[in-house]
Amino acid sequence: MSHLERRQREKEEIKQRILEAARKIAHKDGWNSLTIRKIADEIEYTPPIVYEHFAGKEELIQEIIYSGFNKMHSEFNELKKNETDPKEIIKILSLNHWDFAFNNKELYQLMFSLERPTPNDEMVANFKAIESTFLELAQEKEKMHELILNWMCLINGAISIVMKLSHFPHLEEQDPREIFSKMINRFIESI
Repeated sequence: MSHLERRQREKEEIKQRILEAARKIAHKDGWNSLTIRKIADEIEYTPPIVYEHFAGKEELIQEIIYSGFNKMHSEFNELKKNETDPKEIIKILSLNHWDFAFNNKELYQLMFSLERPTPNDEMVANFKAIESTFLELAQEKEKMHELILNWMCLINGAISIVMKLSHFPHLEEQDPREIFSKMINRFIESI
């Protein structure tokens, strides 16, 4: 391995450590508490090393958001290879969205934060990725866009509510994911 190849590999390893440190800090203290200084301390480097990889906190956060949406897109593309029924695709995609949210809470909250500046290019790309599936169900473009918006509001609203509330007194015996699944089934059947 040449010196340049080794140096490039080391740079990439440091970049990944920076991203992991940012996620770790966010998990512990929340995204608002994230600073370049905290990241540098976490990886045991100085802030200028972090700035060699990212112009600032916003660029670093944008990279994390893109990686989250890329992961969701990859999962969707895998799903689409194995299923052809659009209703089933939407059901499975909805449950994958739920699982992603609860397996990556801090990342999900960052990706779908209302505090993010617009336009949200990643969400637009998400809409584009699922358009053909919804078009098969809707049969017309205007209805398709309405269905996608309804679906996104339904899944993100349900996830946000469940994340905010620690428990539902009147639903203590039920699994929130199962309730979510039933809600998605009712939505799909209403189309």
